[in-house]
Amino acid sequence: MEEEKKDVVSEMTEETVETEANNAEETVNNQIAELQQELTQTQDQYQRVLAEYANYKRRTDQEKEQLGSFVKAEVLKVLLPVIDNLERAVEAPDGADYKKGVEMVLHQMEETLKTLGLEVIPALNEVFNPEKHQAVMREDAEGVEPETVTEVYQKGYALGNRVLRPSMVKVAN
Repeated sequence: MEEEKKDVVSEMTEETVETEANNAEETVNNQIAELQQELTQTQDQYQRVLAEYANYKRRTDQEKEQLGSFVKAEVLKVLLPVIDNLERAVEAPDGADYKKGVEMVLHQMEETLKTLGLEVIPALNEVFNPEKHQAVMREDAEGVEPETVTEVYQKGYALGNRVLRPSMVKVAN
């Protein structure tokens, strides 16, 4: 009887082990399936984010291009009357009236650029500033403080805080 019990216990143990192994395998397979599904969802989300970013980048590039074109068009539209007056000046006869007309066109151009935000960088008799002035000559000048601009060869221009072109100047030693 003892041996029968051992055989029954042995059979039950084998069945139990087999059942538990099957259950464990099923659990692992379920976990693998869940993880594969989660991976698929994550990959899908990643692809969507990439596509959204590509669309965003394309849209912003288009907007920048359109804005640049719009700004150029507005600037050119403001400059057209100056071009008209320059053409009239070219057709005018030489003389005092010609010079006066060119001076008026120059003044018109300066005013137009000023309305667009262009500013002349002050230089003459100013303290030399390497951020705004470009020293092309130095001189020993009497009665002038050192590092003072004594002559301007070419005006400098700024747009807001941004220097577009520094003033070309002569500076006292």
